[in-house]
Amino acid sequence: MSYPILLLSLVLVLGCRTTTLPPESFHVLFQENATDARAYLEPYKHVLLACIYEDNWQDNGPGKYSMYRFKATVVQSYKGDWQDSERIACVHGIDSPTDPNFKSNDGDLVFLFTNEHTDAEIGFETGTFLFYTPELARVIEYLFP
Repeated sequence: MSYPILLLSLVLVLGCRTTTLPPESFHVLFQENATDARAYLEPYKHVLLACIYEDNWQDNGPGKYSMYRFKATVVQSYKGDWQDSERIACVHGIDSPTDPNFKSNDGDLVFLFTNEHTDAEIGFETGTFLFYTPELARVIEYLFP
């Protein structure tokens, strides 16, 4: 088989796919471009996609952090040594009262960025966990093929 025919066959089989994302795609990670996004995620040992199976808010009163706690199951590990189906417990403090109309995020997907791999509860800061969107998934999959 000649090279032009082989090349055409590969294109037909694999299809046309873009190999880069436009810089504005990385705004979902609060970054300007792929370079900044890689630099932002580089320090984290683990980049995970997890599914929340239990969550709740704990209002600690005026002047104290409200705690959002959730438990999740790892769906995919993009970076690090967490395995699919491992359980992870998370907490995030917010300096405002809890929403009395809170609806559970049970069943929702969340991206987690952490340096820890433990059975203990892991504290997450703003920006170290983000709820799933197709746009964010596309960026994470681009950065961690």
